Amino acid sequence: MKSILIGWLFGILSMSLQAQGFMPIVSPQTDGIADLALIYQGGVHRPDWNREQMTHYVYRMDRGKVDFLFDGFLFIEFKDGKGKDYSIGYEKEHTGKTEWAWLLNRNFEKQKAIPALNEILDDLSKQGIRPTQRRKVVLTLPEPIFGQQNWGELNGKQLSFTNEEDRFEACKWYIDAALAHWKRSKLNQLDFAGFYWVAEQSSDGQDLIPRIAAYIKQKGLKFYWIPYWKAEGHGDWKKVGFDAAYQQPNHFFEENIPDSRLDEACDFAKAHAMGLEMEFDSRVEQPGFEKRLLAYIDAFERHGVLKNAAMAYYEGGDAMMKLAESADPKNKAIYKKICDLIVKRQKKADEIR
Repeated sequence: MKSILIGWLFGILSMSLQAQGFMPIVSPQTDGIADLALIYQGGVHRPDWNREQMTHYVYRMDRGKVDFLFDGFLFIEFKDGKGKDYSIGYEKEHTGKTEWAWLLNRNFEKQKAIPALNEILDDLSKQGIRPTQRRKVVLTLPEPIFGQQNWGELNGKQLSFTNEEDRFEACKWYIDAALAHWKRSKLNQLDFAGFYWVAEQSSDGQDLIPRIAAYIKQKGLKFYWIPYWKAEGHGDWKKVGFDAAYQQPNHFFEENIPDSRLDEACDFAKAHAMGLEMEFDSRVEQPGFEKRLLAYIDAFERHGVLKNAAMAYYEGGDAMMKLAESADPKNKAIYKKICDLIVKRQKKADEIR
């Protein structure tokens, strides 16, 4: 009898884990975003993201017809390109209030980045060409790095990031400043979906992140996270308050990492109700690295990710643009393959919406 009971409980647990499934391709968790493009913008070492550059991520022309691509755009940055970082571990010095404000100004700079994205969509709209789903924007929330003493002053007080309350107040200030920028910018073709926690692990944030998450939710927005493979807390993303999380397989970048890593990442994401991140960079033009991208597509197909899961796309900061603008037919074919995948997913997502 005892063994029967144990077997029954194990069966219920197994069914529960199977029912967990991926973070759905269309879900309120992501504010309906099926395909989230990571646009590395902000640091002085990044592209300006003018209209011409942004277009390759918004749509493609196929036999005289517009095919819309990504339905979500994460404007992400982890360092300013001048020796300071927005998340621990990238530079020796950390950004402060001045650099945080500068990042927002860069995101909302006229005719670049978010305004450029809006202009592209607005021009299409005037021609009667509109996506089924309004395009969504997610903004980076810099990490208030524990122990930092020189972030700056707020309401007449010098903040100390050894103090959790000061770290929280800095994040509140940034969130409110971002919302003020958004309101002033009058972005008629875009919706503000929420914020992205730029630290790819949850270290030094177990108590802070839930407070930030609650504040973001008060604003009617979502909180996103993309942890690296086996990052601290990557399986407990819901507990700390994130609305949406995508697992990084971290397979593409090192040729000695076997393709089985992709199977592991898919299994982990499915067991923890996460989406997946597609990963490549400009090295995809090389045969060996193109093969690694194809391994992602194959694994995501076999595990049902392409049909069922929300996805984020890391492409090294400009690979899609370089592939699209390349004169080499081989590179254009890679761009087409990626676009075909996104267009197919967008059609499925539009059927669900």
